[in-house]
Amino acid sequence: MDKNNFIPSNEQLMVANFKDKPSLFLRGNASTGKTTAALMRLESITGFQSSGIGESILVLIPQRSLGSPYQEFLTKHLGAASDQVAILTMSSLVRRMIDLFWPLLAACNIFKHPFEKPAFLTLETSQFYMSQIVEPMLAQGKFSTVSLPLYRLCSQLVDNLNKSALVGFSHEEIGARLASAWLGDASRQNVYSDVQEAVTKFRQLCLENNLLDYSLQVELFKNYLWSNQSFQKYIQNQYQHLIYDNCEEDPPYVHDILIDWLPSFKSSLVILDENSGFRSFLGADPTSALRLSKSSEKIVRTAQSFVSSKPLQALGSCFLDLQNCEVSSNLINETLVFPKQRIRFFPDLLAVLTEDIADLVHENGVNPGDIAILSPFVSESMQFSLDDLFSQHGLKLLVQKPSMPMAQNAIFKATVTLTKLAHPSWSLSIDYQTVFAAINMAITGLDLVRAHLILGGFKEEELKILNLPEPGNVGDRVPSQLVDKYLHLKDWLEAIDPDEPLDRFLSRLFGEVLSQPDYGFHNNYQAGTGIAMLMESYRKFALSLKTRNNIKPGEIGRHFIDSLENGLIPSLYLSSWERPASDEILLAPVTSFLMRNEPVAYQFWLNIGSKGWYERLEQPLTHPIVLSRNWNTGRQWTSDDELAYNRQNLTRIINGLMARCSRKIYLYTSDYNESGVEERGQLLTFFQNILRKSRA
Repeated sequence: MDKNNFIPSNEQLMVANFKDKPSLFLRGNASTGKTTAALMRLESITGFQSSGIGESILVLIPQRSLGSPYQEFLTKHLGAASDQVAILTMSSLVRRMIDLFWPLLAACNIFKHPFEKPAFLTLETSQFYMSQIVEPMLAQGKFSTVSLPLYRLCSQLVDNLNKSALVGFSHEEIGARLASAWLGDASRQNVYSDVQEAVTKFRQLCLENNLLDYSLQVELFKNYLWSNQSFQKYIQNQYQHLIYDNCEEDPPYVHDILIDWLPSFKSSLVILDENSGFRSFLGADPTSALRLSKSSEKIVRTAQSFVSSKPLQALGSCFLDLQNCEVSSNLINETLVFPKQRIRFFPDLLAVLTEDIADLVHENGVNPGDIAILSPFVSESMQFSLDDLFSQHGLKLLVQKPSMPMAQNAIFKATVTLTKLAHPSWSLSIDYQTVFAAINMAITGLDLVRAHLILGGFKEEELKILNLPEPGNVGDRVPSQLVDKYLHLKDWLEAIDPDEPLDRFLSRLFGEVLSQPDYGFHNNYQAGTGIAMLMESYRKFALSLKTRNNIKPGEIGRHFIDSLENGLIPSLYLSSWERPASDEILLAPVTSFLMRNEPVAYQFWLNIGSKGWYERLEQPLTHPIVLSRNWNTGRQWTSDDELAYNRQNLTRIINGLMARCSRKIYLYTSDYNESGVEERGQLLTFFQNILRKSRA
């Protein structure tokens, strides 16, 4: 909040004056100053604290990355008063309270060993334990009509359990709810029986071993802890003021809790982004969030956009009602940029995109941090191609793909390969192509041809007994410095203690070798962040496994690496959502960008012919709409429901993107997409229609 140039709106001033209206519900479109109003309110409350009131404030957010504006504000403006402000998600609050009140929960006789310390599971460890149940079922022929990698299958099963807790129905109803909505082939009914068997066995495993996955944490909190009078007294004394931002991105159980909790606060501000709900696949429910308005004394709506230009707002209105919208050529010129020529193939699209961005940055002086490249999906090949093209123009790329399996990330893949080479006793499979790709990434100046020469001629089976082979007879074809770097890496890997904890090994591998001059991760911020995420993921993974008697400590690293390579989907790490530096251009899937909730001046939309802009991912074992409160149990999901969902989703996404853009949107499509397929989705059709109307 720039106090020098900022002129608050009347609505923001009303929100900031918390004494007059202690209970407010603030709603409005994105970029209309709602979070800024919340910061003004926060400053007002802490201003009274400096006078001696000293009351604590809870800032509640649905996702940790959305707390960045509050954290930055506290750091810049509040100093010592910031100690009285807690910025939490409901998930983190639930976990803290369960840990604190575990003796109370133990007395409820839910667990087989109630007085033993529980193990809190992350998404990764939940998937791991689910895989221990699913693998024997697969061997028995279960899930036979579903073709999914193991950890994709496990993640959907874990998601089903989460949905049951977040929405508020028994986990024993999951299979029946999915089956009753299915309209396709009857063989899927058997799969839903397998789903129910797996989630039931998983819950039994958790209760027998004090394993608290996310769904069980939620159920313990809302069914046992929240209703306890001792806990109620404690939690009401903890916080006197509430700011709850982006309530529409939270699931219904959070709204249930807040409806009970709001009357106990001295002041409360609940903020809802209209036309949002981008986390609906995770259980977000904007319809449920609207119930919170009934618990507030006054409802305030913001309308003035502090980001989006009036032409962009007009264009967004056209998307809602093109038939009754006036479209001029000036409106198109002020908001949209199209390629100057028809693009036939996807690599050509990336080349044109790069040239356009280079012109903006180098010719027009646009800050790279004000540019975002958005696509329904971001593949490794797209990232690799853009990295190469950008480097030719002196541009830097920052990629955000929070839901991508770690094994698909090039940095993780190279690090995991080196880890396996350092631990031959694990007997994990490895192939030649992966090895020389890892060596190529690890040593600066090496390329695939030279890496092949250095590794020259070794057989794949030799990797079962060797860390790395001796260098081949390279002669003068490979500089001696590169061979020396390879030998240093080889000697370092062979000298490690096989019983060393994996996080310590990774720290030393990065610090002692890969980050050193002439090695691939030297001065590479993204690599350092990636290794830190890998270490944090391992520590959380190890924490729950160490408490189980059937897994030896020395096996934890092997289990972790094996899980990664089988498609383990990572938890959300705050470092993966950090704001791009001013010299980096963001590349992200559309939904990930929207959840950053940060505006940019220029957006570049790729593959606008793709249906991925609005269609939900194919998830044969789960369904975010069927497993929600807004679905009538027993009703079948039809093609009409799918079409209505797609239209609503596209409207929400376009509205969200245009609200977060201040200058122009660049649109790209090619005759053939990345897979060589022609695409003609609804978004492309809309822009074709709006161009025709502007020329009429």
